[in-house]
Amino acid sequence: MDCIEARGFTLVELVIALAIGAILMAVAAPSFTDLVRTSRLSAQLNSFARAVNFGRMEAIKRGRTASICVRSGDACGNDGPWRDGWVVFVDQDGDSEVDPEELLMTFDALPDGYSLIPNVNTSALRFSATGAVRRASGALPLMTFRLCAPDAEPGNMAQRSREIVINATGRMRVQYGREGVTRCP
Repeated sequence: MDCIEARGFTLVELVIALAIGAILMAVAAPSFTDLVRTSRLSAQLNSFARAVNFGRMEAIKRGRTASICVRSGDACGNDGPWRDGWVVFVDQDGDSEVDPEELLMTFDALPDGYSLIPNVNTSALRFSATGAVRRASGALPLMTFRLCAPDAEPGNMAQRSREIVINATGRMRVQYGREGVTRCP
């Protein structure tokens, strides 16, 4: 008589495998959530950094003032929030207004819940032909923009925010948000 060999898992082996899988998922899920949050924050940061670098380089390349301002359609808004998007343009006629032929690039609004807040009240940055930056009022700044994500726990500023620091020469650096210093809404 031939013997039939049984193959497969026992119920105990299956339960153990499912338990190990559940433990691994419980450990990995928070890390994956942090990875997604960091990736989204970096994407928004890169959009603003691209505008700053692009505006500065265009000013140097063209030998004219280039500006980045809060977006209102395809023009500058005087007192809107930076989260509404921004516009980069070269001010060929010196009137500080965006004419159709001066418009270089527009950037969309940030996703819901994200905020971009300068440390001083300004709706525009102007780059001179040398790349130096001035606020719309003409003052020489050391500007810091806070970019804040909506979905991180309030106690972890390094996870929740980034600071974009623009010095008087127009150069930019990025740093993690700092506990007790960085304020997010």
